[in-house]
Amino acid sequence: MKAKKIWANFSVKDAKRTREFYTQLGFTSNKPNNDPKLASFLFGKNDFVIHFFEQGSRIDEYLPSGFKTSEIIFTLSAETEAEVNEFADKVKEAGGSILQKVRRDENNYYGFAFADPDGHKFNVLLMDNM
Repeated sequence: MKAKKIWANFSVKDAKRTREFYTQLGFTSNKPNNDPKLASFLFGKNDFVIHFFEQGSRIDEYLPSGFKTSEIIFTLSAETEAEVNEFADKVKEAGGSILQKVRRDENNYYGFAFADPDGHKFNVLLMDNM
């Protein structure tokens, strides 16, 4: 799979406070967003995206919040369901751990989550409804 984009996801206690914090630091919001449990910003000259999901949202099953962890989950975008399925098979064959089976989530995104052999987490998403 050749991901056309990669971005990062953090879990935070308060998305509103996080939005205010990064806005005050001068970072650019990543497009208008109506989800009160998500703050998303662009970083650097290549506009690397970092999403900050509030506790109690869909990111909870992958990432704990707060100072107990510095883990981050990277998201790789896919272009087709077949590509998602093929990549899931490759992850298994390469010795990765499937954390969330391939499925459609509550936002109708198609994908799965996995960890590499060192436990670093990624998810693969087809966001064909955007």
